[in-house]
Amino acid sequence: MEFHGGTMDESVIDFSISVNPYIPAWKDRLFKRCAEISNKYLYVEWIEERFKEKFGKDTVILAGATEAFQIVGFTIMNDANVVIPLPSYGEYERIASYTAKRVFKVPPKNEIDLDLDSAFDLAKNLSNNGKSVIILGNPSNPTGKYLKMRDDLEDLANKVTIVLDEAFVDFVDEKSRWNVDHPNIIVVRSFTKSYGMPGVRAGYVKTENFKKHFEKYRSPWALGSCGYAFVEFLIEDDGTFLLKSMQSIKAESKKFENFGIFTDANFGVLKVKNAHEAQKNLDKLGIHVRNCESFGLYDRIRVSIRKPEENERLFESLRKVIK
Repeated sequence: MEFHGGTMDESVIDFSISVNPYIPAWKDRLFKRCAEISNKYLYVEWIEERFKEKFGKDTVILAGATEAFQIVGFTIMNDANVVIPLPSYGEYERIASYTAKRVFKVPPKNEIDLDLDSAFDLAKNLSNNGKSVIILGNPSNPTGKYLKMRDDLEDLANKVTIVLDEAFVDFVDEKSRWNVDHPNIIVVRSFTKSYGMPGVRAGYVKTENFKKHFEKYRSPWALGSCGYAFVEFLIEDDGTFLLKSMQSIKAESKKFENFGIFTDANFGVLKVKNAHEAQKNLDKLGIHVRNCESFGLYDRIRVSIRKPEENERLFESLRKVIK
């Protein structure tokens, strides 16, 4: 069972990974630059000050969100009670298994929606007897739903460390996003999904209380030459690529609503009779989707939003497979 989606079969259109189908015009220049500096040890500190000017003084560059989660799992979750509202990205439970005292998984409501009321109450109660951490994604994975800002977020953060995974927040309308500013909240961001290059590892955390923590435990030279070059071009681009491509994705998302797939991001879920069978039958038609068994959802498939002509292929195939 594929844990994160993806396929090496180039004969199919891959809807299983939630990646921007558009790629910046500077991609070729990026990889030329990558080759130019591949003979160097590249210290992230060399570019971090320029990065902080755009993304904030409380940020730390890492080799994607995955490196952030690794550090969280081995250190911040150490001897902590960890609360994970379900369904959620499988990495949360995996990293919590490293060093946490205990992991509490909060079942969803309405089959698939995060029960944040119960999760927040549990995390606060657990904080009375030691360290407590809650980790959640916003937008939520696999649904693509963006959670509304909660009035009790600050109250929770006063007692509990909150790890907020915003890997897909670039796909959400900016006016809808949470305005998070609390020293006990760790915001995790990823770039290369938004820029259509997940094979390039680059992301960051935004945190006040744990900034020095991530600086201490991140791996030296983990960005590599391509990640380092990507950050250089990212700073130069200044959001121009995102603005244009996100408009195209948002326009396409309206078409997905005709199939009952509603999302605030670039991916969403569709209820089927059997997720594994639906995936297998769609593969035969040249369409690869993510079955949601790893999320504990055996009657859902997850699809991403791609280019218009690719989406039409998906819709045509869905009509044949999903009765």
